[in-house]
Amino acid sequence: MIRNLLERARSSGLLQGSAWILVGLGIQALLGFVFWLLGARVATISELGEATALFTAIQFVNYASGLGLTIALARHATLQNRESDALFGWAVVATAVSSVFFGSVYLAVVDTSATRLVNGSVGSWALFCGFTAATSIALLVDVRLMAARRWGWLVGRVAFAVLVRLPFVGLDVGMDPAMWLYILMLTPLSLVGIGSLLFLGRMGCGGISLNRPRALGPFARYSGVNWVATLASQAPQFVLPLYVAQEVPPSVNASFFLAWTVTSLVFLLPAAISQVLLVEGGKDAQLTEASGVPGSEREREALVFSVGLAVLAWLGSLVVGPAIAAVFGPDYDQLARLLPALTLAGIPWALASVRLSEARIRKDQAATVAITGTLGVTILVPTILFVPSGGTAAATTAFVAGNFAGAVVATLMHERWKRSSRTPSLVA
Repeated sequence: MIRNLLERARSSGLLQGSAWILVGLGIQALLGFVFWLLGARVATISELGEATALFTAIQFVNYASGLGLTIALARHATLQNRESDALFGWAVVATAVSSVFFGSVYLAVVDTSATRLVNGSVGSWALFCGFTAATSIALLVDVRLMAARRWGWLVGRVAFAVLVRLPFVGLDVGMDPAMWLYILMLTPLSLVGIGSLLFLGRMGCGGISLNRPRALGPFARYSGVNWVATLASQAPQFVLPLYVAQEVPPSVNASFFLAWTVTSLVFLLPAAISQVLLVEGGKDAQLTEASGVPGSEREREALVFSVGLAVLAWLGSLVVGPAIAAVFGPDYDQLARLLPALTLAGIPWALASVRLSEARIRKDQAATVAITGTLGVTILVPTILFVPSGGTAAATTAFVAGNFAGAVVATLMHERWKRSSRTPSLVA
């Protein structure tokens, strides 16, 4: 039986890709934990809270300025040809411009103890915007690596970026510890993202071109629709921690951020598997000019793998939460309570994310909007209403309840599509 499972895994592009991504996320989680643990030794809990707030801000700007380009590339630019190279090239330009614009707007509008660290000079302002552009480009490069199935390169880039910064955490550079941790956290990620553009050909992932793509119009429309959908579906993962960081003291935010960081990695597992599903399904559609509906076997693989990993992660958090809190010290006691509660939401998210990718492959815009809209509204509205008075407990409750609501709607929309696909045509 085990032999059959291994043979099946070897023949499944989705399972192979998901396994590689799981390895990459494991490395990122472990070394990311080590980075913040070392950071807690050189910075106070308030300084760590400010550094994590800046990192959260970069992630938020990446989310807000994404333009739906990762989804569009996964659906329309997975082949190694001139058209895909051109679509990728214009996507890089668009995300760079968008990131700098949104980053500047964010610093101009938001005034917190964390943003005051970077908006006091032109250089630090430019560095913030540069980080947003470089890390957003890295996300587009990841799509090209997935499409070419260059999993070793994908994992290697992640491992290098998170490993190279560790020896420098305790270095005395005569800088505010919060500012130093923020710069050290993002510099390797940015350099690896930009540097990867130069080596796409050597990695076997095609190239980059600024020729006008033939499918630029459909690509832009698909990107725009999915930008709106992504803003709704991922709003809880980016807006919620940013809102918490602004509403609670930095010392409280430090514990919440650490719990949220682990939770985000748990959420990335189903999201990454769903991205692989979208890439593989999009590739099939481009090659065959079919409708883009993924095979039922691939759907089941993605769903079982995603939900199974989410359940294991939640069970593990019951043990890991108290252990992490003990390692960081008594100031971080909230971790033991927050982590299991937040990771519970990963189970319904695993189901919703797979169903969302299926809807995107078959271009079911109604299902896409329904799923993403439910996630956005049911999580963010309670968060905005109750976090000012309820703090991190209110944020956690809203996050869990909203994800379960999203899973229910995703299931209902999937059943609706199954019924409509089985309905015989009445036209003679």
